[in-house]
Amino acid sequence: MRLLKTKALGLAALLASATLVTAQEEGVTDDEIVIGNVLPMTSSAALVGRAAHFGSVIAAREANANGGVNGRQITIRTEDDGYVPARTVQGLRKLMDEGLFGLIGTGAGAGTAAILPILEEEEIPAIVSFSPLQAAVDPIKPSVFMLGASYQDLLYAQLKYIHDNDSPDSPKYGVIRQDDDFGNQVEEAFHRAVDEFGADTAEPIRYKRGQKDFGAEILRTRSDGVNVLIAGGVTTEIPAMLKEASKFKLDLKIATVPTSTLPPIMQLSAPFSYDYYSGDYISPRGSEGSQHFEDMAVAHLNEEEQGALNRYAITGYIATSIMIEAIRRCGDEPTRACAVEQMESGEAFDTHGITLPLDFAPDRHISATAVRVLKVDPEAGSLTPVTDFTEY
Repeated sequence: MRLLKTKALGLAALLASATLVTAQEEGVTDDEIVIGNVLPMTSSAALVGRAAHFGSVIAAREANANGGVNGRQITIRTEDDGYVPARTVQGLRKLMDEGLFGLIGTGAGAGTAAILPILEEEEIPAIVSFSPLQAAVDPIKPSVFMLGASYQDLLYAQLKYIHDNDSPDSPKYGVIRQDDDFGNQVEEAFHRAVDEFGADTAEPIRYKRGQKDFGAEILRTRSDGVNVLIAGGVTTEIPAMLKEASKFKLDLKIATVPTSTLPPIMQLSAPFSYDYYSGDYISPRGSEGSQHFEDMAVAHLNEEEQGALNRYAITGYIATSIMIEAIRRCGDEPTRACAVEQMESGEAFDTHGITLPLDFAPDRHISATAVRVLKVDPEAGSLTPVTDFTEY
């Protein structure tokens, strides 16, 4: 009987231990918390995907160098979606199978849209920071937050500046945009602006993802008489459009998305003698506001890794830092529900000067939405702010 009782007590202890292990939150062990990314580490968007990945790595290594988060180290796991929405879903599923606490890199706009139902159903804390998507936070998804202004606001701000300060005689507005969710957001900005201005417009022009030659699109822009253009490319499509426009010596006022400010894109654009506008919601690299980020990059990345950095590394760094701080505020037993509660608590998160302190609320899952319009001179490699940060 004593032997049976001893075995029974031992079995009960094992079951209790197993229950405790099972009850531990996804992506959390005694010594580790896993934060994930699904990003285009290959394809034409790799320039921005790799930068966002290393931004997350910097934030994790900074936290780990300071003792981790309540005794646990932060691990970053990144899956490559190749800029294909179906692979964004596959990447998230793989991270979930391996154990995932929260998600930072959510893919490009179409990829983010594809995984939103999963994030909601599984209640995974996520911060959309790589490619803003209005649908991520409007309507509010309980566990999904977003950092930064939408493409609609970023482009509208530029068109408004052009309309108010740099409008050509007899302006006619046009847009060349990708035929996907990203392009839909670009076109929404176009319609918002021209409807408000009562402007003369040309029919929007769509192009296929991965397109490299824009001769036909620019020829149509020319025949339509467009002189204010949203060049709605993702990365290399922007200089490809400028190349064709320069052949016809088109006199254009041009609005672009933030990728146009990346040094490689500016270098590709420089030969075609066009200045253009862009917009952003963070302090650019090399500015006083980004100094802490630059210091941490030097401290925690090797030279090759540092070479991959650009403005998308900064947004990845901010988002990961916010997630880590939310987890830290949860104490020794972090849960996804607690991290979400901490993020929407209204208590500010310090971004080390990259932006003003950021906060969220139960009825507002977006922050850092003020836009500053920039004048881009690709030949000089310069960005000049022409407005203050403004809400649009």
